[in-house]
Amino acid sequence: MIGYLSLARETFDVEFAQSKFKQAKGLLESITSEIIGFDQLITNDEIANEALDFFKSNECEKVFLFQTTFTDAKFILNFSKVINKPICIVSFPEPRTGGRLRLNSICGLNLGTHSLIKNNIFPDFIIMEDDDKANEKSFIEFINSENNNTQVSWNKAVISNDQMDFNYTIDKQTIGIIGTRPEGFDTCDYDQDEVTNKLNVSLINLELDDLFDEAKNVGKDTIASTKNTISGYLQGTEELVQDEFDKSISIFHGLEGLKDKHNLDAFAIRCWPETFTEYGCASCGPMAMMNEKKVSCACEADVLGGISCNILNQMNDSPSLLVDIVDVDKADNSLVFWHCGLAPISMAKEGTAKSGIHSNRKKPLLHDFSLKKGEITIFRVSKAQNKLQFFVLKASVIDRPNSFSGTSGVISLGDDSALKAQQMFKGGLEHHVAFTYGDVSDKLIHFGNKMNIPTYTL
Repeated sequence: MIGYLSLARETFDVEFAQSKFKQAKGLLESITSEIIGFDQLITNDEIANEALDFFKSNECEKVFLFQTTFTDAKFILNFSKVINKPICIVSFPEPRTGGRLRLNSICGLNLGTHSLIKNNIFPDFIIMEDDDKANEKSFIEFINSENNNTQVSWNKAVISNDQMDFNYTIDKQTIGIIGTRPEGFDTCDYDQDEVTNKLNVSLINLELDDLFDEAKNVGKDTIASTKNTISGYLQGTEELVQDEFDKSISIFHGLEGLKDKHNLDAFAIRCWPETFTEYGCASCGPMAMMNEKKVSCACEADVLGGISCNILNQMNDSPSLLVDIVDVDKADNSLVFWHCGLAPISMAKEGTAKSGIHSNRKKPLLHDFSLKKGEITIFRVSKAQNKLQFFVLKASVIDRPNSFSGTSGVISLGDDSALKAQQMFKGGLEHHVAFTYGDVSDKLIHFGNKMNIPTYTL
């Protein structure tokens, strides 16, 4: 028997997710009658436990796991360990409408795959296409496969121009960690000894209350002055709920205060849900403003993500950004880099920058624009497969409209962009990657060699 089940998170578009589940289940039913599954979307721990009990009682040879929206990796890792059967994660791209990111399914695939591979579980996965025949073929290939998935290795990165000027300085960094990473975000884990001794980074642990207290002490005149500045480069700020806008500005100045107080170079911040639920605003815009000042702010307390951005900032002397991969389009030979709204304003495509509210939490401040076109370098200080390494890849931002609300860019990885994205996932890369404009790939490879850290590419 072939099993199936589906994951979703209630902060996304559950009705849309349900339709994707129905579509995938229908395809599976058209291929084979030898199926058994759990038909309720798994959106919380109680339903997750019911699903686990179901599969303990109903033996399957293999399992399709329909990743209908973004979720953390807690359930998929536990399920895979307990059931111990071959798994195929099925993810669902969504139209690039310029509006809300309704599912964010591919990012969920990325995060879950990283967690499984880190635990020596090597899943299959399918990114659904518009072509029904291609999807049917992918489903049949998993059903008929011999279950011999093994570790995928990337290529060793080699300097392409050894005559270039490698005159750069990466100073010792101090990263402020505000709060803890969310549950199930294994992509944000780090080894403190490695960070300190191999990456030459000091860590200072702070609480979210430290940030909130600092923000509450920001004066009204300071907030008013900063609001005037922001309104000069973002359209639509007058349409925001002004009290929430003010709180968001105070978070920016709170981050400035903590930076000065603790001599910090970058941050890794637990940016949700407490900034919304306890303080009453989004931290995305404030983090974007810090990013513009080359004080990188990594979401979800992603320490290695913050270090990745800070290395790029120092090497390139311009702002960097940490993003999710949220769409892969084989037919268009492209993918989409996105984050809620924390891209620095200097990355905006001319004439597109406006203010926004969080697509799920409905609070300001977010930056909302399409990324400007240009050559970029992708970089990640990674713990893929539980090994400290650098990942480097050259790419480009294509001149396209904003794919989803927040800040996003359509990305080309050259030939076979979709295949390359899949290789990134299969190698266990984290769900956050950093990038900067320009080509600093050789410098990063040189730096990896200098630090005695293996450096890979595709």
